[in-house]
Amino acid sequence: MKNYTKAALCVSIIAATLHLTAFADNSGHNGKNNDDDYDNWNSKAGLKVALWGDEFYNDDPAIKARMIDQTIKSMNDHELDFTIFVGDTKNGSSLCTDEAIGQDPMNIFNRLNAPTLYSLGDNEWTDCHRTNNGSYDPLERLAYLRSVFFSTNKTQGQHPITVKRQGQLGQEYSENSRFVKKNVEFVALHIPGSNNNLVATEKQCTNKSNRTQADCDAATAEYKARNEQNIAWLKEAFAEARIHKYAGILIAIQADVYFPFELSDGGYQDDFLPQLDENNGYADFFHTLVEETQSYNGQVLLVHGDSHYFKIDKAMFNADGTLTANFTRVEVFGSEDNSWIEMTIDPKSENVFSFSPVNLR
Repeated sequence: MKNYTKAALCVSIIAATLHLTAFADNSGHNGKNNDDDYDNWNSKAGLKVALWGDEFYNDDPAIKARMIDQTIKSMNDHELDFTIFVGDTKNGSSLCTDEAIGQDPMNIFNRLNAPTLYSLGDNEWTDCHRTNNGSYDPLERLAYLRSVFFSTNKTQGQHPITVKRQGQLGQEYSENSRFVKKNVEFVALHIPGSNNNLVATEKQCTNKSNRTQADCDAATAEYKARNEQNIAWLKEAFAEARIHKYAGILIAIQADVYFPFELSDGGYQDDFLPQLDENNGYADFFHTLVEETQSYNGQVLLVHGDSHYFKIDKAMFNADGTLTANFTRVEVFGSEDNSWIEMTIDPKSENVFSFSPVNLR
């Protein structure tokens, strides 16, 4: 095993088990306090945040309802400042009805005491062309989601907080958002699974689907336009973080851009990086993320779902093979496991972010 791989594993174990005491810091957006909507901001020294996504994949309505109740009660009992949901409000083999992708998740978010920052996943729209999803038009489903969840400059939940949105409210790219609390910037970026909606092969076009070539060309065009906006939003967020010297920046996306590659023992350099080509819908995002992270002094945290396996690691390396020390990746629980991650934020600590899994059974 290479030395830098051993270092990555050691740092991952430390990050997963470390519990830090939060420290008060009320600096916020544009150097001013941005604690404008939620009473808990000023009543706590630091921040407690839930990380979750890809939840409640059960076809039995009674079991699913119990899972939802259990998760909501658990989060409410932990007195969180806010939650970050990284997409997939339903499984990938069920109908993309208005109720399933709209009203049902809205009802869940509105039962939480804490606000929720929502980053869209593939099961809500990208994969809705599949026959078992009802052969919907994904672009129509995307427009619907934007009109339902992103038509105001507030997060989801019964106690929403104000966010900055990229596009006009309820329109294209309004799902990309960000806000600042306790000298840390939180960024939602619309990067879903299924290759980020880039249709690069005939198999991707027609697999489990009745799509025409015109439909797939439209999907690719959507990816290209949104990809440009995503990159611009990511660069703007880092520029803001540098100007105001934020202690950290958290980026929430849905896709597991690393899947299915094993990053240890040279896998990052030999297998993962070479496949980030023109057919990979995550290449531009990842290359930009590397460039921005390695030129930023604060801590960078990437939070995602998609492949349903809880993980905390140091999933970025410098050109010389050493770890990019200020980068951490967290993958949330998912599928039929409704556990979640409690994140503590201490902007005065070395790592800024620390994590504790909340296992539900």
